[in-house]
Amino acid sequence: MTTKSGIDLSHVDGNTRPQDDLFEHVNGQWLTEYTIPADRAVDGAFRHLYDKAEEDVKNIIIESAESSPPEGTDAHRVGDIYASFMAADDVEAAGLTPIASELAEIADAADKVALAATLARLERTGVGGAVAMYVNTDAKDSSRYLAYFTQSGLGLPDESYYRDDEYAETREKYVAHLGRMFGLANLDYSADTVMALETKLAAG
Repeated sequence: MTTKSGIDLSHVDGNTRPQDDLFEHVNGQWLTEYTIPADRAVDGAFRHLYDKAEEDVKNIIIESAESSPPEGTDAHRVGDIYASFMAADDVEAAGLTPIASELAEIADAADKVALAATLARLERTGVGGAVAMYVNTDAKDSSRYLAYFTQSGLGLPDESYYRDDEYAETREKYVAHLGRMFGLANLDYSADTVMALETKLAAG
């Protein structure tokens, strides 16, 4: 009985020798035949695995919400969370009331020290702020772990979008987008103020 290797040879470009161009040899046929979906910048096997995992998780969540699992079980808790998330009318009616105390604490911070303490407390509960913290292997010594602090709070892809002339139109559209979002949420905030803050954050 012959056992298949599991390697998909249908994408191999037989016209290109591997010793001349290994990438083209392995992927050439796929690059020629495959069309990347219009809503994506990249695509491939790992993206397909991601999509499959997302679909599987979605099905588990919906099944938990619709199957009435025993109260107190993980499935019941998952179903409750999903149901609360999908209750759009209740969410709209509640508005910002559920997080009013957190917003007030941020607004009432007397100085930078108090604001930092508030943001640190919120970070521990999963609410991100201007600075994100995570633990990972030390980039210079793989035998130990370090706490890394990274800049957060930017709505545009990276700092170059806040300074380069080629992204001037993108910045204008981003400010307009912020204004629309504030309007939809009935918030009296200035999109220009937010943009100015993000620009300072991007500049380091």
